[in-house]
Amino acid sequence: MKTKKSIFLLIVLLINIVPAKAQDVELNSKDKMILKGDYFGQKTPDNSPKLFAPEILNAEAGYHSTIVFSPDLTEAYWSPMERMPCMMHSKRTDGIWTTPEKIDFGLKMGAGEPAFSYNGEKLYFLSDQPPVPGDLERERIWFVDRNDDGWSEPKLIDEIIFKHPTHWTFSFAANGNLYFTSEINGVRGEQDIYLAQFDGEKYLEPVDLGEMINTDGKELAPCIAPDESFIVFTRVGAGTKKADLYISFKKDDGNWTKAIEIGSSINTEKNDLCASRTHDGKNLFFLSQREGLSRIYWVSSKIIEELKQKSFKD
Repeated sequence: MKTKKSIFLLIVLLINIVPAKAQDVELNSKDKMILKGDYFGQKTPDNSPKLFAPEILNAEAGYHSTIVFSPDLTEAYWSPMERMPCMMHSKRTDGIWTTPEKIDFGLKMGAGEPAFSYNGEKLYFLSDQPPVPGDLERERIWFVDRNDDGWSEPKLIDEIIFKHPTHWTFSFAANGNLYFTSEINGVRGEQDIYLAQFDGEKYLEPVDLGEMINTDGKELAPCIAPDESFIVFTRVGAGTKKADLYISFKKDDGNWTKAIEIGSSINTEKNDLCASRTHDGKNLFFLSQREGLSRIYWVSSKIIEELKQKSFKD
């Protein structure tokens, strides 16, 4: 009788453990969550957007940027919605993700909206920190270099970039080219997307991406493909406050196709914005307010190929 009871308990235990192991999310004896595997051990999504890691990313006020992972998938950074810009950080050590904690790189005005360089050797972010005391407090792009101790002291990006007032997320191509939101005088709307080419040593004068992408509304928060073959971005149309995700593709002649909505499976009646792409190109992260607060969702990037065919057909 005792043997049968032991077998029954073992079966119950296996039933409870196997589903969790499939996503590499477990509870130890003290009910502390243990996360293993790529992307916190989450099951990768299909063409239907899913909340990303809701058991971990459950900030009370929501999120101000999506999550970004290092190319080797051992580090993650993201920004919750707080008065002072901040970033959360987790690292995979010996196969297990550490408990998320804040990291600010010592800037009094905080740091948020992280973005990795393509090779993962630099981590970029926004901060209202003035370059020198007395300068205007506004968002500028800063970065830290990877070193033996983790990260260097924060540095400002080239002046040719930070002379442009900017806002929200930005993105780097594999060659170092930077795509960002500019609010400089002369933009079509209040915000337009600009490209600053990197010549191997410095950034060149940023240029407007043109009327196929920028309109009289607001265009912001670009996410560029590593080879610059497409760009996903946020648009708030003229006369509306609703944010949606759009996509444009690079043609053989170097020009962009007319931007189209990324699709009803992603864009909802609420705000959907601020996309980022995983380094392997398989998944797309974005923010959505479809369930109220701004939360982080992810979806398979397969939808992009379908949109490419539609874009060039039209």
